[in-house]
Amino acid sequence: AQLFVYDIAEAACRKAKETYQARIVGSIGELVSCSEVVFAAVKPQFLGEILDELKAAWNDEKILASIVAGKSIADWQKVLGEKAQIARIMPNTPAMVQEGMSTVCFSASLKDRQLILELLSHTGRVMEIRESVMDAAMGVAGCGPAFVYMMIEALADAGVAGGLFRQQAYELAAQTVLGAAKMVLETGEHPAALKDAVCSPAGTTIRGVMALEKYGFRNSVEEAVMAAMRK
Repeated sequence: AQLFVYDIAEAACRKAKETYQARIVGSIGELVSCSEVVFAAVKPQFLGEILDELKAAWNDEKILASIVAGKSIADWQKVLGEKAQIARIMPNTPAMVQEGMSTVCFSASLKDRQLILELLSHTGRVMEIRESVMDAAMGVAGCGPAFVYMMIEALADAGVAGGLFRQQAYELAAQTVLGAAKMVLETGEHPAALKDAVCSPAGTTIRGVMALEKYGFRNSVEEAVMAAMRK
């Protein structure tokens, strides 16, 4: 498959060409004409600048894969027509290392959902959800990496306070988070059961768990996700 790219930023085009051997095109119209699936990855405040050209070039055989925060399927169909084939996607930044968690919902008119699911699978995991819960998915998976990075930093800070070198602490913390996440995904066990398995009677881990509860760790995470959902 051939990758075509259009971007007003020359540096972005150069990177796409060097990294992915993409063919750089000179306009949105040319991009649409060359592509079966058109990924629109535009910050919402700049979307208005491309809509007229996109609409003029569009036809209903194309699929629009939207990575535009807050832009619903209905919003896109108001621009491109009711029959437009739309996939609304919320990826996250770990897609850059093929460990992304993308969520996607589809317009009823979209004929080949499997094509989009397969394309997204190359960046990590992908989950089809209802559009009505897209904001919740954004709060968990879209914003979640930032919350996890803060936890890694906090774990590492404590390790440094205990005598570890900084880089040692970061590696220990990051691999621990990666391993714990993999346990959840691959064992199918409830996170609480996995937590219980680490907590020996009168042991060190249960004391740490009790400290997290005392200082509101669980509630802080929940409030962070809810705040992101309310944006």
